[in-house]
Amino acid sequence: MSDLTDFEAMVVGHPQLVMTPLQAMFAEAEEELRAECPDGFEVHEIVERAFFQLPEAEREAARRELNTVYWEARIADEANLAHSDELQAQRQELRRLLGRFEDLAQGSGMVPYALLAEIARLSLPLMGTAS
Repeated sequence: MSDLTDFEAMVVGHPQLVMTPLQAMFAEAEEELRAECPDGFEVHEIVERAFFQLPEAEREAARRELNTVYWEARIADEANLAHSDELQAQRQELRRLLGRFEDLAQGSGMVPYALLAEIARLSLPLMGTAS
């Protein structure tokens, strides 16, 4: 017989959601601003309110957290941009091959199997069905 409750058994092995003081202050600041400004507000208002409401003793850790998040986001943006550039190059090559296919299909020429295979190879990743 297990000593775990049903809930404990369900969550065992799953990371617990623990908010840092900064995350808690961000959530609180966002909630306050949504109530105060139903027509909207700027993101920097959340940051300023959250950061400056933190106790002085927690600000250094929050500053480090903000720096880490910033750099992680920047690295992710660079990776996404590189992936986007790669996909753009694949799209351009696919357009070129589809143009060649169209020319051959409209004419009396045979469409080479290699051309069809190359079109399929480029199409699948762009459609999200292949890695």
